[in-house]
Amino acid sequence: MIIAIGGGEIVDNETYEIDKFIVESAKKENPNFLFIPTASKDAEPYIETINDLYESLGCKTDTLYLSNVEVKSEEVNQKIERADIIYVGGGNTAYMMEVWKEYAVDKALIKANKSGKVLSGLSAGSICWFIAGHSDSEFIEGRENPKHKWVKGLGIIPYLHCPHYDEPERAGFDEFYSGQIADAIAIENQVAVVWDDYEMKVIKSNLLKNAYYLSWRDNGFNKKVLL
Repeated sequence: MIIAIGGGEIVDNETYEIDKFIVESAKKENPNFLFIPTASKDAEPYIETINDLYESLGCKTDTLYLSNVEVKSEEVNQKIERADIIYVGGGNTAYMMEVWKEYAVDKALIKANKSGKVLSGLSAGSICWFIAGHSDSEFIEGRENPKHKWVKGLGIIPYLHCPHYDEPERAGFDEFYSGQIADAIAIENQVAVVWDDYEMKVIKSNLLKNAYYLSWRDNGFNKKVLL
């Protein structure tokens, strides 16, 4: 099962109902929770916020550090194998995917999906499960004349993706998506799409927000609210 969260401020409990659902989905008393904060370059305040939240929800927490450290591939695999829940944090998607390839985290997460673990994440941690996502990596990197770009994900969920769909800087996504062959899932903040063996449902911590299914057909651009 994959729980892809469009966005939301964790420190303000904006995703709390979704976080509770993630923990319940493990169907264990005190599940092992692994946070992968690569996209934020292992930012310690972020790690503390996530671990405090998930400990309060009954998890035993651990963190997979991959930035600015030497990590052995055995340690990477052991941490992923030990986890009941894996949560991927937000940040720079392009940077994250490059680091993951270096440590074969991409392969380990595809294997984790096949073994039935609960996989989850927000923003970059949502994009990673799709074919590719609408990324603001160039803005985060401080590039001159930055543009949004597609960043390739793991392809477990067979759609393109836009997180933070209700934020102003994502307003151009519909046009950006123009003419794509693959259909897309756009998720607003405080909303998550649950992908379970090719079935999709939506959960919300704010009932006023939505997720959308986008497609291009012969009749042009189509958009519908996902339920």
